[in-house]
Amino acid sequence: MTLKKFLATCWTLLFVAWPLAARGQEGLLARPAAWLGGDSSILRGGAASGGVNPHPAEDTACPDGSCGCCSRCCHRYGFWGSVEYLMWWGRGTSLPPLVTTSVDGTPQSDAGVLGLPSTSILFGDQLGAGKLQSGGRVTFGLWLDEDHDVTVGGRFFGLGGDTTRFSQASTGSPILAQPFFNALLLQQDALIVAYPGYSIGGINARVSTDNILSAEAFTEIMMSRDSLRRVDLVAGYQFFRLDDWLQVNSSSTIVETGNPFQGTRFDVSDRFSTRNQFHGGEIGLRGRWARGPWSLNVLGQVALGNMNQQVTIAGTTTITTPGGGSSTNQGGLLAGPSNIGTYQRDKFAYIPQLIANVHYHVNPCLSFHIGYNILWISDVVLSGDQVDLGVNPSFPNAGPARPAFTFRDREYWLQGINFGLNWDF
Repeated sequence: MTLKKFLATCWTLLFVAWPLAARGQEGLLARPAAWLGGDSSILRGGAASGGVNPHPAEDTACPDGSCGCCSRCCHRYGFWGSVEYLMWWGRGTSLPPLVTTSVDGTPQSDAGVLGLPSTSILFGDQLGAGKLQSGGRVTFGLWLDEDHDVTVGGRFFGLGGDTTRFSQASTGSPILAQPFFNALLLQQDALIVAYPGYSIGGINARVSTDNILSAEAFTEIMMSRDSLRRVDLVAGYQFFRLDDWLQVNSSSTIVETGNPFQGTRFDVSDRFSTRNQFHGGEIGLRGRWARGPWSLNVLGQVALGNMNQQVTIAGTTTITTPGGGSSTNQGGLLAGPSNIGTYQRDKFAYIPQLIANVHYHVNPCLSFHIGYNILWISDVVLSGDQVDLGVNPSFPNAGPARPAFTFRDREYWLQGINFGLNWDF
């Protein structure tokens, strides 16, 4: 999702949610106009019946815009907060082709090689770890004055993450292979894991996005206020973290009669992990529009700061001989001596965010809400983007240093539905 699409989504949400939240007997056109113009004859319903307040969402403000004791809404210094259940999903991780197969009868030299009509991709060339995930968010604060014009608070959310898995074993059919570009021969190639009459084996792969969490500390200052509307300036600090990792393990045993390696088992492992940590300042506006027991609360803000990006690449190859002896060497297939290591850098990034919730107020102090949240991150490193499919089997003896490492980052987004309980005392 580009920034242009993100902003378009925000504006669409505002213009659609406003009339829905204010819908009533007067129709969809009169109420948004009344919310903007403050026509109390349209906005306020009938009088209280039996002592029940028909306008628990509204702020019984004084004529001068304050919330003083003239309207019996004088508050003591108090606490406010909310707890939410989140149903969100993320953009996902772009994966290169990682596991291939070929139709039976394919020559061994062509098995699993990309670009041939006999080859198909079993895992990779897709988005992984982008399904719906659950999470929670807690927001809390303290009013600094009796009129509830200034508050300090904090917000924290965390998501459970998502994992995409692949696992397949073969006795030779179907063919299993790991594709790569041979940087020494300058042509597509593949590491054969299972092939009829030559080897048996299996491949396990998984990509996970986890440790998705954010923490904020902020101050909100009332800028404009009456009984039906309120606008606050928001400023503070934001921390955000997102981790992502990809692992591919293959195990292959040579079964070809007469082969000098017959009975030898090869276990190859590649792992790419990333960590993104953001620290920055945030600024934005919070708007609240009320009518009777309903209110629409919208928070729009942007955080600007530093994104620390870290990439760790590791790989091993373990060879077990028929006699039971084994040896482990550094380097797998896509994680070799030429790119193994830990790399990090700092980069300027920004995180715009929109939260829009429709509240139903049981009383002035308690409400429930349902809403939508979108959070867009300008620059993150993901595991799939750090994979170099170019491999030089002869490195370091001859040819280029491949696979190589180069930082590759991209934009990322999180969005979903919020369900919450709110209190204000």
